[in-house]
Amino acid sequence: DLPPSIALGMEPGEKTILKERPRPRSEPVVLGWMWVSMVMNGVVLSVVIICVYIGALMYYCGKVFQDDIQLLEDFENHLMDARTVAFISLVWAENVRSYTSRSFNRPVWKNLFGNPEMQKAIFVAQICLYAAVLLPYFSDKILGLRGLHIGGHGWLMAAAGPIGCLVLCEACKVITAYQMQNYQRALAARQEAVSAKEEEAPASQKALPAHNIQSTDTDLMASEEANVIEV
Repeated sequence: DLPPSIALGMEPGEKTILKERPRPRSEPVVLGWMWVSMVMNGVVLSVVIICVYIGALMYYCGKVFQDDIQLLEDFENHLMDARTVAFISLVWAENVRSYTSRSFNRPVWKNLFGNPEMQKAIFVAQICLYAAVLLPYFSDKILGLRGLHIGGHGWLMAAAGPIGCLVLCEACKVITAYQMQNYQRALAARQEAVSAKEEEAPASQKALPAHNIQSTDTDLMASEEANVIEV
């Protein structure tokens, strides 16, 4: 998932960004509601892939716990099949999340292909995935994956991961959008309060520069008079 992560940094800015209020310099780069969004997406990915892996274990091994699986005949190949399904599902889900993560609150279909670099990155990621699970010797002997042996059911189970992540991550954007609106309202209230305090400043403080100028002129006149008397 490294190429899609880099491509996210080349995502064009949102057109509505100028409608948002400017953030104070004292605020951190990553705000609280951003942390909540990132944690929610991480939990969604973890839960979905774990569920896919458990389903793959039940399909290929008939059991979930390691001690029970080791009693099966040819259990190592069965475990490799389940791991392969989980691995494929994880890569697909991460690629889908590369699209859903382009915005905190916009739907995934908005300007879906607006970043050409993302399309290139996803293509590279898919090539690497199929090389990892399908190339003989490299996939089974080195990586411990068996993409050629999981069958159609395995590929269908792997598809549950990206579909689940797509639906749940888009649902999380509803919560994030609500948090963003609350943040903008709170920010507007703080900025309006600061503006009100500035307008209520004492008139004497506003007239202070003119008073200083008048005092300076008086001092200069007194100094000139003293010079004339001395002459």
